[in-house]
Amino acid sequence: MYKTAETALDRILALVAKCPKELQEKCFEVLLSGYVQMEVGTVRPSNSPAQIPPRQPPLPPLLPEESSIPQAVLPRFKNTAKRVRVELEKLEALFDFNVDPFGLHAITVPGKNNADKTRSVALLAAARSYLATGAWSADWQEVKSLCVDQNCYDLANYSMNLKKRAGTLFKSVEPGKPIELSSAGIKEAEKLLKGLVEGTAQ
Repeated sequence: MYKTAETALDRILALVAKCPKELQEKCFEVLLSGYVQMEVGTVRPSNSPAQIPPRQPPLPPLLPEESSIPQAVLPRFKNTAKRVRVELEKLEALFDFNVDPFGLHAITVPGKNNADKTRSVALLAAARSYLATGAWSADWQEVKSLCVDQNCYDLANYSMNLKKRAGTLFKSVEPGKPIELSSAGIKEAEKLLKGLVEGTAQ
């Protein structure tokens, strides 16, 4: 037993050295455990033909990690990722699917001032709404809440910051009502999503 332990340990250590630092300890444990199990498995007393255990069927090949995107909205995510030319997994990483309805993960919205950030928040909220429901419109309260989270909520100028872009990015802006994006607004929202995914949003 363990006649090849020194050679096997050298190979295990060489493999562990190739692992990321934070995984090296776990990698060593797994590889060493596998070696020991292999050695113990080869030293068992021989069984008579009547005692040979049935052979285990081979394990199925590993499947790619499943997406956490709900099936109902997955087609919109795939189409959007393809349209804006980003990887689906990276687009998925912007959103938190542990809540219903799903929301944005903690991000920093781009913008030079509160007005720019408020518009970015409205575009992102509309993009999230599109991915969830198919409608390019943002809920007034959701935008307000996200602005508070982003520290760009300006009570005196909140609706004014959005109204300045009515007709260009937004079809109309009325307090308490959904903020619907125009075709230019949709393009800006998709551009913003792409920038956040790629880390180039400004």
